[in-house]
Amino acid sequence: MKKINILLLALILSSILPPAVHPEMEPIEKIVAIVGRDPIMMSELAAQIQLVAIQGGLRPKNEQELKKLQDDVLDQMISERLFLNEARQDTSIKVTAEDVDLALDDHIARISSQFESEDQFLEQLSLEGLTLRTFKKKLRPEIENQLLKQQLISKKLAQISISRQEVMDFYEKYKDSIPDQPEAIRLAHILIKFQPSKTTEDSVLAEAEKIRLNAVSGADFATLAATYSSGPSALTGGDLGFVAADDVVPEFSRVAFNLSPGDISAPVRTQFGVHIIKCEEIEGKRAHLRHILLEVLPISQDSLLSYKLADSLLAEIRNGANFKENAKVFSADDESRKQGGELGWFAVKDLPPGFQQAMDSLTENGDIYGPVKTDYGLHIIERLDWKPGGTLNPVDNFDQIKEMAKQSKTGEFVDRWLAEIKEKTYVEIRNIGNTEK
Repeated sequence: MKKINILLLALILSSILPPAVHPEMEPIEKIVAIVGRDPIMMSELAAQIQLVAIQGGLRPKNEQELKKLQDDVLDQMISERLFLNEARQDTSIKVTAEDVDLALDDHIARISSQFESEDQFLEQLSLEGLTLRTFKKKLRPEIENQLLKQQLISKKLAQISISRQEVMDFYEKYKDSIPDQPEAIRLAHILIKFQPSKTTEDSVLAEAEKIRLNAVSGADFATLAATYSSGPSALTGGDLGFVAADDVVPEFSRVAFNLSPGDISAPVRTQFGVHIIKCEEIEGKRAHLRHILLEVLPISQDSLLSYKLADSLLAEIRNGANFKENAKVFSADDESRKQGGELGWFAVKDLPPGFQQAMDSLTENGDIYGPVKTDYGLHIIERLDWKPGGTLNPVDNFDQIKEMAKQSKTGEFVDRWLAEIKEKTYVEIRNIGNTEK
């Protein structure tokens, strides 16, 4: 899994953020570009670079790549401001708070899915100085703007159609550069996660209570955290720094922000595990906190229960139970569960090893196989459709070539449209530090 090179990202941010000033001086925010009457500030560019790096797993390797990332992000911000200005002038376009909430949740889920686990995603956010809640706050205005722009673009693109002759012309022009298509399969799955039993959870809570008693008896909290805690904060003695109540999950917040300096909490259960929290000091609405985190992980006996559930579901489906309905009820994959477990199309060569091993048994549409074990848990797999690999041609693959042709025509249309917007809008790009555009 790609991770962000934190040092290089820091170099990006330090190159565009204003230098440190004397406490009595007012920091002057610099403008890096102006789009119409709308300035783009250094801090906005820095924040967008951070989001792009997190979402794309970017790892610039040298100064040239850093500069290219900075320039590309600024160019993209200018284009998006141009589209956003157009969208705001169109009174027929509306975006509700509910629309933003749904899109934000979907967007977070897609980013999280790029990591091997949710814990790795949260750890990466922590390395960037963010919690899931603060990350959502950063993303929300951007998501709202994206929805506005999407509605505008969809409205404009609705007028684009493509004729059969255009498809054939596209094929003749690009047939030598159209890549061969790999063998592909469309799959659905039911995910059964390995869940800790109540007995396992109770044993972790008991261990946490022993550690807490050790702490309140005078043992150094930071040393206990370094010894017992999971997660990146263990390296700094469980130090979370100064945080606000909405920087942490509600279960954690309710306990932590009722502590006085020096207090140590009873064990607190959250989605991340069991925490023991110590309040070091309070400044206004922020508290300097430490914690010890004990993960609640399933043991081998717990895993057996997951296998039993998977085997039971597999038997019921093979005996005629509806796969989609079982996926909607039992699958732990929130994203695919809404679609009855459907995952979409995959190149067979890109499937994870466990799924590839199932291909010999999934010879017909509707075939079922499982359970397959991956890092996410146990999967029951259904084959929905299949396509052979090979060179695309307009006889056997007309719909695919039509889609490519439409995407090409759409790209050309958007480029022309963006050029027209730029022609009527004032755009100024200013120097950033030593970088000139």
